[in-house]
Amino acid sequence: MISNFWYAVAMLAGTIVGVGVFGLPYVAWHAGFFVEAAYLGALFLVFVCLHLMFGEIILRTGTRHRLAGYVRLYLGERMQKLTILTTTFGFLGGMLVYILVGGKFLDVLFNGFLSVPAYSYLVFWAIGSCLIFLGLKAIKRSELIMLFFMVAAIAVLVIGGIKKISFDNFFTFDSSRIFLPYGITLFALAGIAAVPAVRDILEGSEKKIKKALILGTALPALFYVLFVALVLGVSGGAVSEDAISGLKNVLGGPVVFIGALFGVFTVATSYITFGLYLKDMFVYDLGINKILAFLFILLAPIALVFLHSDSFIVVLGFLGAIFGGLESIFLIYTYKKARQKGDRTPEYSYNIPMPLLNLLIAVFVLGIFYTLFFDGKV
Repeated sequence: MISNFWYAVAMLAGTIVGVGVFGLPYVAWHAGFFVEAAYLGALFLVFVCLHLMFGEIILRTGTRHRLAGYVRLYLGERMQKLTILTTTFGFLGGMLVYILVGGKFLDVLFNGFLSVPAYSYLVFWAIGSCLIFLGLKAIKRSELIMLFFMVAAIAVLVIGGIKKISFDNFFTFDSSRIFLPYGITLFALAGIAAVPAVRDILEGSEKKIKKALILGTALPALFYVLFVALVLGVSGGAVSEDAISGLKNVLGGPVVFIGALFGVFTVATSYITFGLYLKDMFVYDLGINKILAFLFILLAPIALVFLHSDSFIVVLGFLGAIFGGLESIFLIYTYKKARQKGDRTPEYSYNIPMPLLNLLIAVFVLGIFYTLFFDGKV
């Protein structure tokens, strides 16, 4: 029997490994493999800190909330309103991208059988919506299966592509695009939405939360490095935005089929976790009726599908840098206050020095500023 600890690790890792992973090889080719590797290493350490901070906030507080609720407790209602807006737009944007990319992978799986892209989007949306309705108990096992697919996908890519890797593909560099990977890598490593679920799964075993958060963040980061190296080494300049479809001419249909199957499963689990987090935020932090909250989560993402215009790489970069950056800033300030005002003794205390916290805030602010005013212009 699999322990709840591994379900908790799988929940976090499954949330993190979402649509962002498929954009990493593309930005790695344009900015440089070692540039992307540096972003992955640095932001991995940042998100270990952020996930542990959120876990500690939860453990220092006697009542259950999502981030917006903890912001209200420790920073006040005005900051809560900003957090709710940031979380809602950021998560809905993420769910939009999940539908777009999930539909694309379904199209690959069925070899164009659905003919019209909108049909693929609708099928993916319908499956995801049903699973959101079933809730946490229905998906915690699916996240564990996702981890199996993650390992299996790497194995298939290694077997199918190891002999076709060109090491010259790792030595490209474009200084004008050195900031291109920032937003996408930030989006790809963020797992804040799953931290409350980790705590729920490990209820009664809270001392294991710290280890679960570290391991659940480390596994996706390791997978990303291997995935980027394999896809970039094989595809080179032919790498596609979604990473998988560009491999068809090099590795053949069967390998791409396995990759697309992994893609559907990966994107679906993250879509479900995002939807549950938003629903719980509306219910627990805003007191909205469960049925109304579910209807909003059900209908808003599919409505946005028919309004999108940019490539998912552009959308991901914007979502990661702007909304991911703002969410991280709110979390850090909440952590500062929770350490002073928390009403519960936490099972672990991760005493990050204040100068480091201020440095993290400065980095996120600079990332937001650059994305808003300079991205794509220099």
